[in-house]
Amino acid sequence: MNFDIILLSIIQGLTEFLPVSSSAHLALAPRLLGLTEYGLDMDAFLHLGTLFAAIIYFRKEILAMLSSFVIASTAKPSNAESKAINRKLALAILLATIPAVIIGFSFKDFFGSDLVRSSYGIAITLVLGSLLMFIADHYAKQQTQNKEISELGYTEIFFIGIMQCLALFPGVSRSGSTISAGLFASLNREQAARFSFIVGLPAIGGAGLLALKDLLTSPIMGTSLDYQELGIGFLVSFISGYLAIDFMIKFLKNHSLTWFIVYRIILAGFIIL
Repeated sequence: MNFDIILLSIIQGLTEFLPVSSSAHLALAPRLLGLTEYGLDMDAFLHLGTLFAAIIYFRKEILAMLSSFVIASTAKPSNAESKAINRKLALAILLATIPAVIIGFSFKDFFGSDLVRSSYGIAITLVLGSLLMFIADHYAKQQTQNKEISELGYTEIFFIGIMQCLALFPGVSRSGSTISAGLFASLNREQAARFSFIVGLPAIGGAGLLALKDLLTSPIMGTSLDYQELGIGFLVSFISGYLAIDFMIKFLKNHSLTWFIVYRIILAGFIIL
């Protein structure tokens, strides 16, 4: 049993949805814990594991969004209204994804550079991301956070998409930036987390599929891992990712982001020291 793969899979599954930055932890784990770096093959399967975790967890919402584009002439008014809401959610995900796609591809080399992905660079973005989360948390405490996801305007949705671009910096955290954006848009913490994870589906899926594409088109495919090890990585990241989603949505019903902010600051200080 390869415990390095299990540990990396758990790190990927948990940190993909906890607001602590999965990219930072995956970049730091080999340096700080001496774990093996497995490359594109394992990276692809870990991302696909967390993608399937999100798909299974939000399967009802996903099916509702897909079915909202099917026109039924005999639909009841209540069903028509529900379809309209789900259709808007699907378009919202698309709108919120566009900024990250454009910026990510336009500045791909910069975000993959040693400067951005260095230990000190990650420490800085961990602190800056924590500051963003602290401000959003403080803002939420001062406001009446009672807006539903379906009540978000397209300007607010696009703003959440812009904030998602910050996650291109390892250390910021995609869930942290989008949950913060949701709080600024007057969603309560639970709704902000739920929308953050649903909006993140294309980003998580895109990361996994790009890694898989690079693996399949590479002239030298990684053969150091067998199918059993890849399967273990997929399964463990799937389970830990599913548990992380469920934990975050339930945790934020009654708690703020404070514990995650504290953890990020401690991690940044540890990296610097």
